[in-house]
Amino acid sequence: MFRTCSRVIALAVMLVGLPTAQAADTTLTLACQGTKTYASMADNAPDRETQPDPISMGIIVNLTDRTVTGLDEEPPLTIRSVNETTIAFGSFWSSTTDDVTVPFGGTIDRLTGDMAATRTITRTTSSYIRRYSLKCRQAQRMF
Repeated sequence: MFRTCSRVIALAVMLVGLPTAQAADTTLTLACQGTKTYASMADNAPDRETQPDPISMGIIVNLTDRTVTGLDEEPPLTIRSVNETTIAFGSFWSSTTDDVTVPFGGTIDRLTGDMAATRTITRTTSSYIRRYSLKCRQAQRMF
């Protein structure tokens, strides 16, 4: 009887220790490959869309600071929501002086590693759209 109790206690202590080790991993470093496409619209009619350009980039998802960094020259994007399957992120800024708005948003599928993001620059008579379609995996440091 004493043997069985001690085994149950030892197992319980091991299981209680697991969540703390996993909770400490609050920064995800992702290696992503896929495509980036540009499109422009003049007077709200499609003007041109480029062929998808292959890209490879590193993305850092900081769950503590609620930021996503690494999408080209962009400043950190804010994580809007996180659940078991999806991380949604985005930002928005506008300038009344230049009459421009710039929403940028996307999602990362935590199960498949698929990332989709769209940045749109809208002016009075034209828009420019940048779309990302990436496949990401958790990266490991090289050195």
